Amino acid sequence: MSGLFIFINPLPSGSTVSRSLQISGSVSGAGSGSVRGVWLQFGDGGPIQQVHPGARKVAQLNWSWSGPIPNAIRPGQRFNLIVSSQGSITVPKFPKDPEPDIQNVDGEVVLDLTLEHVVPVLSVTPFQSPQAVPNAQLPLSFRLAGTLTEGQGQAPYGVPKLTYRIGATAEVTLSVSNGTWGVDLSLPPGEYPITVTASDAFASVDTFSQTLKVLAFPTPPPVDRPGRVTPSGMPSTASITSWTRLEPQCSAADVGSSANARLFDPLWLMTRQWQMGEFQGEDSGSPVQARVRATQAAITRCHFGELSVQKAAGMAYDPATAPLETLVERRRMRPTSPTDDRMLTLAAEAGLHFLRMLDADATARKYRPAFLAASLMQMPAALAEGSDAAARLLRSLAGRAPDARRLVTMFRPTGGNSGSYVPDPALKVAAADLPAVQRVVAAWLAWYDSLFAEPAAPADDAWVPDRLEYAVSVGGRFSPAESDGLTLSASEFDGGRLDWSSFDLNQRFSLDTSASPAASAMSRVMIPAPVVPRGAPAARFWEMEDARLAYGLLPAGATDLAHLMLIEYASSYGNDWYVLPLTLPVGSLTRVDSLVVTDTFGVRSLLRPIGDPALPAPRFSMWQQSALRPAGEAARPPRPNTFFLPPVVGRSMEGAALEDVLFMRDEMANIAWGIERRLESAVETSLPPARPPTAPMTDAAAGSAGLPTYRLASSVPPHWIPLLPVQIQLPPVPGTVPVRVSRLKRGAVLQADGSRHVHPAHSEALKSADTLLLYDEEVPREGTHVTRQRRMTRWIDGSTWVWTALRNQVGSGEGSSALRFDTLGIGD
Repeated sequence: MSGLFIFINPLPSGSTVSRSLQISGSVSGAGSGSVRGVWLQFGDGGPIQQVHPGARKVAQLNWSWSGPIPNAIRPGQRFNLIVSSQGSITVPKFPKDPEPDIQNVDGEVVLDLTLEHVVPVLSVTPFQSPQAVPNAQLPLSFRLAGTLTEGQGQAPYGVPKLTYRIGATAEVTLSVSNGTWGVDLSLPPGEYPITVTASDAFASVDTFSQTLKVLAFPTPPPVDRPGRVTPSGMPSTASITSWTRLEPQCSAADVGSSANARLFDPLWLMTRQWQMGEFQGEDSGSPVQARVRATQAAITRCHFGELSVQKAAGMAYDPATAPLETLVERRRMRPTSPTDDRMLTLAAEAGLHFLRMLDADATARKYRPAFLAASLMQMPAALAEGSDAAARLLRSLAGRAPDARRLVTMFRPTGGNSGSYVPDPALKVAAADLPAVQRVVAAWLAWYDSLFAEPAAPADDAWVPDRLEYAVSVGGRFSPAESDGLTLSASEFDGGRLDWSSFDLNQRFSLDTSASPAASAMSRVMIPAPVVPRGAPAARFWEMEDARLAYGLLPAGATDLAHLMLIEYASSYGNDWYVLPLTLPVGSLTRVDSLVVTDTFGVRSLLRPIGDPALPAPRFSMWQQSALRPAGEAARPPRPNTFFLPPVVGRSMEGAALEDVLFMRDEMANIAWGIERRLESAVETSLPPARPPTAPMTDAAAGSAGLPTYRLASSVPPHWIPLLPVQIQLPPVPGTVPVRVSRLKRGAVLQADGSRHVHPAHSEALKSADTLLLYDEEVPREGTHVTRQRRMTRWIDGSTWVWTALRNQVGSGEGSSALRFDTLGIGD
């Protein structure tokens, strides 16, 4: 035995205890011995109390203690309660030793406790200071009262002691009854600092202090009013009270004199205007009415991809039925065959929806077991690496749920819309029930095709793989004249928002818009609204100006011309602009034919559009479509007086990137790389590409240990697809020298083990073309970042559109693959 064991009855460490503490326990040890005592210590270095004197020749000693916790421990304070004991034991040197050794032992237990926060709570009824009292009512009769509680009056707290003191007088003790107290005071004029103190037996104090000021004022003498009587002689107390009131009155209803805002010195103001050159302007009226006549044509044709021929047919397009941005960005989403492992969740859910549609038809529901048996989802022989979630999903659905991929193949054996469904004889569909089954199949196929926006044919694909961007052209016609046919091309659309600024006027190639409907003429009469820039002076009286932008507070130096021009424009010419709200349909081309403005004097003015041949050459080209500039040709002027309102998407929801490919330059290896950083899994989640374990390097030509080992090439990760520079000769043009250009071709690198294994590309950005030949400028030094993600939006007719889009963004700069050729390794 090396010590005493101290046991305390259940009082867990960290407890909150009352001021009156009760604690008990026991002290024990092994063998024979004695306990000299048990002590309690309240806090480190605090008072120590002996709770048991001890006993001799005991193996176990029970002890207990009750009493108040010392005042040194304050309410709410954490403290250590230390229980210690000392004793001795006999240690025989051998059995039945008549003179065993005596060894001193001790023991200690520390409890972390918190004293409950109970203090006197004193409150005093609020009183007003100063208090004015007439001389006749002095001294002031004042009652000082309030409440006092502590711990609900329970032991050990009880009722605290309460005293009050006025100024420097002695303290007076007050009695408390049922938690309330009070005292009546008689105070002459003067200032009385009042202090009320409440204290308990444990040195906890609560104090209230406030000064009461008593003021005296003389009592007004009594007024001896003569007795008043009514005409009948009866006594009366009636009186007449009069006063004077200032009240503004208008001499007339005309507010013209007030609205004139007359000046004290108008001559000075006119002189100031002359100095600022304000008298040099021409007198003119403000516009009050405008009549606009315009010609409006709708976009009727659309061509996806780069436009390379004259009078291309394109496809019919109605902007009111589908957003152009969706048709341009859409990519293939749904699986194309039963072996295509994309969107497995959709395949199962769509198959279950077909069964629900069968159950809803009274005639076709009897063939549910046959269709289910013919379309059950099968477990493939192998899945892509890293598809653990897809494997678990397939194991739970295989042999249980129908597969929409097999249903589509069953209903469309030749692909595309092949007319009415002809069931397999194995389904044993009766001839009388065939129309009902065909009706369900047609409805399900229509629902399945409407889930996502996808290109139905290669001609519907606007993605240009060699440019890593989209290309689209739209066309419309103002009149049957050849010059009124317009073709607008967006040849460098990277994805995102397809707005009017993405399109340029294509004067080299065009779309055939001869079958487009005739343009419509529109006429509108409107009231011009002034355009007021922020911070401009308010034009109305009693109008608070916007303080968020003050041109007078803009810091501008002598050479800060931009700030100076902004201040001059807003101050001098800010009220010279007007706007006419003209409502146009989306997907339209508008040409203003005439604009007649009527001013306040009734004068009508015809304003010609910018670019009119009768006017000088314009120097203003805002919101005009620039001409598409082919390589090697001079810039062409924009087409004036043509406003294009494209059918853009207002807002869309975008999902996380399902595919992430980084194109970067590797100057050390003198090639470019397409790095597949994220790929879409079979359950529509983004996963990093699978990376096989690194195999040990072997070399048949290696000699004995210590000799150099020759390596043909170092290894690179399998998701790094090389883009090798090649020379391509452009198609010859008569009368010109053949031109050769540099392209980046998807290739392969030498394997470290000498095998001819080629790492295939899995991302759509790299495998969208059979032979990928990227233009050299599409992978600049800063690189290119291509992602693929889901998008959803609502169109103007209320329809919902969901599609998958590619987006081209700036990369993260150059990189290095550490690819090396013809290296020697020492001691490999």
